[in-house]
Amino acid sequence: MATFSQSTIEKGSDIVQDFLCSACEDKKLEISADNICGSCVKFYCQSCIHLHRQLFTNHSTHGRGNMKKWPVAKTVEDFLLKCDVHKEENLAMFCKDHCKLCCNNCAFLNHRQCQTVMILSDLVKHTSTDLKKVSATIQTTLAELKKLQDNQEASVRSVQSSFDEQLKEIQETRKK
Repeated sequence: MATFSQSTIEKGSDIVQDFLCSACEDKKLEISADNICGSCVKFYCQSCIHLHRQLFTNHSTHGRGNMKKWPVAKTVEDFLLKCDVHKEENLAMFCKDHCKLCCNNCAFLNHRQCQTVMILSDLVKHTSTDLKKVSATIQTTLAELKKLQDNQEASVRSVQSSFDEQLKEIQETRKK
């Protein structure tokens, strides 16, 4: 399993290294990774990836230009899973009344009176994974947004037309 580096900012450095080379890290070196091997799920710097490619010709590697294939950095993952209010607590609940993720402390303190506060693991189990249904919902929402956009654009055109008429009337009055 790949090891995700701790942000170097947390270690007191001004340089941000999101991923460290796995091979160099084993040697107690902090070299920034430029590639990831999808097969090994390990990070490599430029010199180490060269050796890796020689040994494992069939492995697929992805450079920084293809970061979409990289996993989320551990610090980012931790940041996303932590409560905004209680930084040391993980998000564990979802309040449907407020459409808000919260930790156990927040649920107890702020959402005690809410009707539907659910544990995230339970919510995931009951959430539909039917992609056709999700796609249909997205299409319906997009159609509604398109209608709203058309209405807003029509309103803007109407206001612009009214403005132009009033401006023309003012200019004619000035000429008289």
